[in-house]
Order: sequence, then structure tokens, then C-alpha cells
Amino acid sequence: MAHFEVIAEYNEHGAMLWADAFPGAYARGETVSKALEKFPKALSEYAHWAHGTPMLHLAESDFVVTHAYQTALRVDDADSDVLFPSERLPMDMTEYTQKKQLCIRSAQDFEKLVASIPQKDRALRKSRRTFYGKIPCSAREMAEHTNRTLEYYAHAVSVPFENEGGMLENRKRLFRAIEATPDFLFPRVYTDTDGELWTLKKLMRRLLWHDRIHAHALYRLAITFWQKDRIANPFCFTPEK
Repeated sequence: MAHFEVIAEYNEHGAMLWADAFPGAYARGETVSKALEKFPKALSEYAHWAHGTPMLHLAESDFVVTHAYQTALRVDDADSDVLFPSERLPMDMTEYTQKKQLCIRSAQDFEKLVASIPQKDRALRKSRRTFYGKIPCSAREMAEHTNRTLEYYAHAVSVPFENEGGMLENRKRLFRAIEATPDFLFPRVYTDTDGELWTLKKLMRRLLWHDRIHAHALYRLAITFWQKDRIANPFCFTPEK
């Protein structure tokens, strides 16, 4: 039986799991085992979005944690810094193009979700602060926050870039800037100002994940305020029961 390799970040506050072969798929829980319980549903939803076919009938036993990293970061608040071993490996143009297309489609789908929200400035949850500051509470704030991270990610891999415009156009500009970098597919490992290690592969995984984690929150909150059929669901999330 085939198993999916899982990478875990964890500490006493919680755990975040990643599927090495599905960049952007993730699950969080109070512990690694609790997060594993959520992974079959999370991966099925991701596969539905990314590949058009949900991965049904998955079970916890289908996943094997191959790498586990204890971290001081607040993974319970979606902080992360892990660099997968596979993200240090070379990437050819075919793999790059496939992941780039997913990253661009993710931005496009986020815009579709936001466009379907009737009141984009309505607070959908109580305000609180996390490691990155005040959490975004409205659809507009979530979109602006998600869009702003592109500049941070670009600088992490030494790509000159400034945020400008909406999410989809900004995403396309980011990849034009990446492709203007000499030998951009060479598997370099960068160290950002906080000491975090980055590669281009990691950047694309983090883009997909960051879109998805905020899109999931926005969709889940929006359908509690408005009828489910009014809210676009391009990311193929399953409504909570």
C-alpha cells in the first residue's frame, strides 16, 4: 500500500503537518496525532482543487511522518519555517511551470472568493493579535494581508519586488520578477534576516499554503453569515458539519 510522506512541525502549543508531494496541503492540531486525524480530509480537498479529483477513502494509516521538527514558533497560529529536504533539490522547467500555474490559479480563486462576499468590510470574527500583528477580520483585510506577503516571500529569495495592485496581477508580477533573475532554477538556499532558510520551491509551497489557510478561514466564516450557495468555493472546501 502506498503511503504519503508527511513533514511535521510541532511544540507544546500545537502541530502543523505538510504533505511533501502536495505543496500547499496542510493540517493543524493540538498534537501531531490530532493533526493526522484531519489530514485525509485536508488532502482530499486540496487534490480536488489542484487536480480536479478528490482523494476519497483516505485514512490516517495512509500517512507516514518521515520528518518531524520541534520548533519554537507558534505553529498553532500558523507560523512556520521548515525547509523540506526535497525543497533543496533541483527543479526543472516542467515542475516550475506546474507549480507557478497553481500559484497563479490560487490567487485568481482567492479573488473569486472575495468577490462573492456581499459585505467585504464586515468583521467576520473578533479581533486578536498573533505573532504577525492583528489578524485580518474582514474579507478585504484577509485579501490585503494575503497579498502583502508576496513582497516578504520575494525578498526571502533575494528577488527585487514591491507589492502593487490586486492579488492576481501582483502574483503574475512576482513570477515575472523571479524569471528575470539569472539562473532562477538553480537550487540556491537563501537565509533571510531572521535566519530562516528558503528556496524557490519553498516559496511556492508557502504561497499556496498562505492563500489556502486564509481562504479556508474566510469561506468558513462567510457561510456562517450568508447562505452557502451565495459564497464562491473555488478551493473545494467541505463545509463544517
